[in-house]
Parts: sequence; C-alpha cells; structure tokens
Amino acid sequence: MSEFDVPLFQFSRGNFVQADYQDPLLEDYRNNPLLEALPPIWDDKTVVNKLASKPIFHVSERDLPIHLRLHCIQRISRDFFRPLTRHLELQQSISRLIRDGYVGRNPLTPNYAFRARRDAYDLIMQGNTNGYPVNTPTSAGFALVGISGIGKSSSLLRILQMYPQVILHRKYQGQDMPAPYQIVWLKMDCPHDGSIRGLCLNFLLAVDSLVGTRYYKKNSTRNPDELLPIMAQAAAVHCLGVLVIDEIQNLQEAKDDRAAQMLNFFVQLVNTIGLPVILIGTYKALPALNGEFRNARRNSGQGDATWHHFKKDDEWEWLLQGLWKYQWTDIQAALNHEFIDVMYDESQGISDIAIKLFMLTQWRALDKGIKQITPELIRSVAKDRLTLIRPALEALRSGKKVQIQKFADIYDSVSIDDYLDRIEAEQRQAERLEVIRTELGYDIAEQTVNELSVWLVDAGFESSIALSSSREVTQKYIQESDTVDLHKEALKLVLLKQSAASNRSSEQSRKNKAKVLPTEPNDLRVITAQGKKQRKSNYDALKVAGYIKNPLEFFG
Repeated sequence: MSEFDVPLFQFSRGNFVQADYQDPLLEDYRNNPLLEALPPIWDDKTVVNKLASKPIFHVSERDLPIHLRLHCIQRISRDFFRPLTRHLELQQSISRLIRDGYVGRNPLTPNYAFRARRDAYDLIMQGNTNGYPVNTPTSAGFALVGISGIGKSSSLLRILQMYPQVILHRKYQGQDMPAPYQIVWLKMDCPHDGSIRGLCLNFLLAVDSLVGTRYYKKNSTRNPDELLPIMAQAAAVHCLGVLVIDEIQNLQEAKDDRAAQMLNFFVQLVNTIGLPVILIGTYKALPALNGEFRNARRNSGQGDATWHHFKKDDEWEWLLQGLWKYQWTDIQAALNHEFIDVMYDESQGISDIAIKLFMLTQWRALDKGIKQITPELIRSVAKDRLTLIRPALEALRSGKKVQIQKFADIYDSVSIDDYLDRIEAEQRQAERLEVIRTELGYDIAEQTVNELSVWLVDAGFESSIALSSSREVTQKYIQESDTVDLHKEALKLVLLKQSAASNRSSEQSRKNKAKVLPTEPNDLRVITAQGKKQRKSNYDALKVAGYIKNPLEFFG
C-alpha cells in the first residue's frame, strides 16, 4: 500500500466532516462532488455573522479583584474580531478562487485518479506545463501584502476556518469516490530561510497530520528537486482546494535563484493540477513577487490585495466602537473624538497595535489604581511600551516616503493599477460597511432611541421631551443595556424634564402676565400712586384730592 491509498479508518486529525452534497445553485458547479460538498456560497450578511467574535464580558466583572480583571483584559487579543469591508472582499475572493479551481478537477471524470497520481508528477519532473488534460482555472491565485500587524494572516485564517479543512467522501450518486479525502485548504509558513526543501517537507508533514499519510517519513531525505513533484502529486491526489503560503517575504533570504524557482513552482501547480495559490507577506515580499507569478496572477481575475493601514474614517471609528465596550476598569470611559484621535495617532491605523495599546492602557490603569482610562494615559503607555516600533510609527506619521522606505515592512509600493483598484474599492466600502453596521447592530443605539421614544409618547408624554430623554438615556447606558433598565431610566428622566418644563412655563407666565394699571385720574389707585411719587402718604394724597374731609369742617 502506498501513501496515496489511505484506509478510511485513518481519517483526519484536523477539521474534517462527512461529505453532504448540496445543490450549488450554479450550473457550472453542479455534478462535481468536490464543489457540491462545499458550504453554500454566503452573502455578506452571513459572512459578517460568521466572522464576528466577541470576548466574554460582564459589567459585574468590574467589581472583581484586580488580579482577576488583569486576566479578563487578555480576552480582547484572543477573542475580539470585528469584520470590516476588507474582510468581506477577501472572503469573496477566496470563495471564488476555491470553486473556480475545482471546476477543472472533477474526480468522476475518466482516469482522474490515474492522472492525479502520475501526470502531475511526470509533467513537473519534465518541466512541461503544456498539454495537461484539465481545464486550467482562471483563478491562478493572488498575493495579499501589507504592513505587519494589519491582520492579514489572522483574517485570512479566520475566513478559511469558515470552510471544513478536510471532507471525507464515500459515495456520490451511488458511485465510489476515487479520492476519499478532499483537503479544502492548507495554510503554512514559508521557511525563515526561504528553503524550498523546508517548504516541501512542511507541506508533506501537514498533509500527513490531516489525512494520516506517511509522506514525510518516506521522503524526508530527498532533495528539493525530488520533493517538489511529490508535493504536487500529494496536492492533486487529495484534491487540495487552495494552498496558502504565509510570510512569503522570507523568500528574500533564499540563496541563489531559489526564490524564483519556488515562485515558478507555484505557477506550475496552477498550470498542471489547477491548484490556486495565495501568497501572504509584508511589503518586503514585493520584489520577489514581480516575476512569473505576478504575470500569472494578472490573468486570474481576482486581483492582488494590498492592505494599507487604516484611515481615520468611519471604519476606524467602527473598529474602536466595538473595542471600547471591553473595559474592566472601575469606570468605563465613553468613546469620544479625543480618544479616537489619540488611538489613531499612537497606532497610525494599525489595528493590532491599537488593540494591544488598548489592553496595555487598561493594565496600567489597574496596576496604578486609576479608575478609568484617559487620552493622557494612552499616550503615556504608548511612549513607555511601544518603544521598539516607535521609529516605524514616526515614519508613517511623517508621511515622507524617504523615511518610510527605511522600514520595508511598512513601505507601501503601490502601482497605478493598485491605486485605481483602491479607488474602486473605496467606492464599494460605504455600501459594505452599511451591511456590517446593520448586521452587528451599529445602528442599535438609534433603534433604541426610537423604541424608547415611541414608548414614552404612547404613555402620554410630549414627543420632543420623549425624544431628548430617550437619546440621553441611550447615550449614557447603551453599553450597559444588559444590566440597566433603559425604560425605567427614560421614564425617570422624562418626568424630571416635564416637571422642569412645567415650572419654567408657570414662571414665565407669571413674568409675562401684564399688570393692568388704572388710567382714570379720580381712581384712588392713581391718586395714591401719584402721592408716592411726591413722597406723600396715602392719607395726605387722598386728603389733597378731596376724598378725606376735615372732621371739624364736616361736623361743624
């Protein structure tokens, strides 16, 4: 028995599932078990909900001892993930890439198993990529490059994990499957020295761990020229859907022409067995990607992805809004423009740095007995704890290309094509961000305001007071809606507002009430008023006016 013939009881130790064939809804994907066994093609709303991840958080945890709260903060780096428009675009590219790669690889076509075992091996050994009898896919693959810490690797892995890694096939439409295992995706790192031999052995070891083969043990002593075709053969036999190579900038460390040889091999994987390849790396990888693999990708239709650091825009605020809920300090600091500005200035829009800075600031606050985080505390922590990356951040902050070029990991070498692609992407960003906001409750605050306002109006309160009260309560308590009764707080506030408004109205009425003064000269009030002006008593004024008679004269 060879390593290609694995008994079904030696199934995957990875993320595997039994094949469940579903109608893919598209004609060109039907009657291919590799495609029908995949999950459905998701829309953006579904992707948002599948990708989003929220750390465990309870307001009551702010009352825990400090040594326990320090551990709670660690959940942010482990569990926090908020989808952005770039993640939706990446998921769509991967979805198309995997499926397009399988279109030309149907295991039920005549002699598929024989070709998978022999043709890929023979053709690659001969260096002949012409005439391979499968339909070469249009999706050759793409490169994902960007600065360190922007979330390239973690985001792509999270998207890949939406798919089962290994699918176990037994029978399809009553017919035995020649290829029992379908490895949907495989992600691995490029060796630190750019070694082809190291890459091949890591690949064989990964396949062994997934489907119980013994490629590594049987081939560990072979040289790179012998390992490359074995790697290709294993990928073909086990129906690999997409190969992801991370840290591709390590090719810069490869000796001689090994970098070009490895990239050309990836092209052969595409041209011979139709295997899409995704390469991930920092901007250091760009020189290595300008050869044959770049030319192959130009025809892929997917387009390379360049992940820049974030702008200080709606998406940056959206990211911080999600992050800001997770505060274990005594008092939760409300997110405002000052926080948004200082977080951007100290991280330069690099999400990984922003998240770590947010955590470090909370740890500092708890350690020093500070009740809540402040912009000044964030700057202090950034100054003390981000010393190693400060020169790179200063280069980004300067915006000067000469300074940025000193740091290859953050150097943005963008072509005109990349620039045009970015403009088009930005035009789509607003629409996609709206989908994300709706699905994850970005507008939940406005919905809460509306719901409370309607409830108060129905209870008989004036609409403007109901609306202002609802807005104030929502703004103050929205992050604590699980523990605070918003209806009760809104009712208390609207009663206060209405009472204050009623008092102001009564006072104003009294002030505005006109004093009706008499105008007739013989009116006693006019006479006494005139007397006051002449410093006379009311008695003297009335006496002068003839209203009071001299008793002696009256009775005499």
